[in-house]
Amino acid sequence: MRSVRARRRLAVGLLAPALAALAACGASGAPSGTGTRATTAPPAAATPVDSAFVLHMLPHHERALQVGALMAAQGSDPRVREFGQRIVTEQTPERDRLQSWVTTLHLTTSPSDATMASGYIDDATLARLRGEAGTAFDRDALLSSANSETGAAQMSAVELRGGAYAPARDLATAISTAPAGEIPQLRQLATQLG
Repeated sequence: MRSVRARRRLAVGLLAPALAALAACGASGAPSGTGTRATTAPPAAATPVDSAFVLHMLPHHERALQVGALMAAQGSDPRVREFGQRIVTEQTPERDRLQSWVTTLHLTTSPSDATMASGYIDDATLARLRGEAGTAFDRDALLSSANSETGAAQMSAVELRGGAYAPARDLATAISTAPAGEIPQLRQLATQLG
């Protein structure tokens, strides 16, 4: 079964020729799993790395969904609006799975989870995006999304090195391919928008 991320990469891959024709957490700063809050012992199949991945990826996805909704609503370029809608469509089920894993793994979320998430689009950036329009908004939203995807890929790499919870590893595997596909395309589109 093809994952939501894989379908997204395929869709972006299909857009690559059009984008070109129109001229388109890693080792440092990655959560280590220390300080992860668990109310009871997680299932034996989960490690502290799994817990950190879930706790940090959840607010990361929630913020990406906010930015995606903004892109879909106020993007001036149709490709930006389409990308924003894809974020909402594809990452909503991923966010829902992450929320279910918080319960399954007996985790407790806190506001600090967001600030520890690599590539997290912070409140100041979100506020700036809300105040922008036109090409300035499009470029900023694309580059913020590319940075967010880079952070997600870094967190996924940490999960793949030390996680054992199969559902989290599956999500991390899907996300880990973004540096070779989606991220360069987002940056290229931002550059083309000038």
